[in-house]
Amino acid sequence: MSEHDPTVPRTFGQFVSSLEDGRLDASLADALRDLVADLHERAVNSGGKANGKISLSIDLKMEGGIVEAAADFSVKAPKLKRGRSIFWATPENNLTRRNPSQADLPFRDVNVPSARGLA
Repeated sequence: MSEHDPTVPRTFGQFVSSLEDGRLDASLADALRDLVADLHERAVNSGGKANGKISLSIDLKMEGGIVEAAADFSVKAPKLKRGRSIFWATPENNLTRRNPSQADLPFRDVNVPSARGLA
């Protein structure tokens, strides 16, 4: 083979772009665009900072002079910051949104006419 054979990858990038007949490279490019969009959205919504990660794994196996390459990748997008909720434990070990040690205030719906106003 010639030293200038275009089918021989000379760089790691050329090797990755040749895996799966280019489908892996296209999938990685799509994943990168999606991750950048997620990073942008999270950064705007959480004060200007967000982290993400793309991990590439390539398994190589040689048998009889033939090298088989199987690649996979994973994307770790920034997590959306979730809100918190407050609950109290009841004596029966259930959760309630109402503090059981506080008395209820006698509120009433002011839009409903009272019986006194009808006479």
